[in-house]
Amino acid sequence: MKWGWLMASAILPAGPLMAADHSPFDGIPGIRFEYYEVEGRTPREIYQSMEASAPRGGEGLAQTIWGIDVNWHEATHGSVCRVRDPRTRLSIRVVLPKLRQDEEPTRAGLAFWRATRKGLEIHEAGHARIAWDHRDDFNQAALSASCRSIDRVAREIQAKIAALQEAYDRDTDHGRRQTPGSGD
Repeated sequence: MKWGWLMASAILPAGPLMAADHSPFDGIPGIRFEYYEVEGRTPREIYQSMEASAPRGGEGLAQTIWGIDVNWHEATHGSVCRVRDPRTRLSIRVVLPKLRQDEEPTRAGLAFWRATRKGLEIHEAGHARIAWDHRDDFNQAALSASCRSIDRVAREIQAKIAALQEAYDRDTDHGRRQTPGSGD
């Protein structure tokens, strides 16, 4: 049996680049990063480029898309069917802006870019961490599920993780509290 789901979250503007030896994504293996190019010299130009080039299908300037595929076996003994060997597979993809180096940004532009990128990384890592921290919730819940209830259990776990993601966005105002603003 197999049941899967996919969830995406998005954010608005953000903050500085993380040091090479520390990233808010540390401890979350297997993340696939994708980048879209932005340009500009001033904070306003950089922000406008991010708004124009940001991933579609989300609300903001960066995006984390996570998916958890679940599967299990069913074992029947007499009239009793139990779930056994539940497994999950988590995938996480993070889309972030990348500043083109065609023109040297102003001092204010560079500071804005670094602060924005750092804030985006922090926010998106929060979404990735929620998915990572709850990747095994289905496995634990499935152990006490019956064959008749396993689909409901999978939906409930998905809804729980989605609610945690939504609460995180509410608490951070979709990342606005983690980023410097629109560059004005």
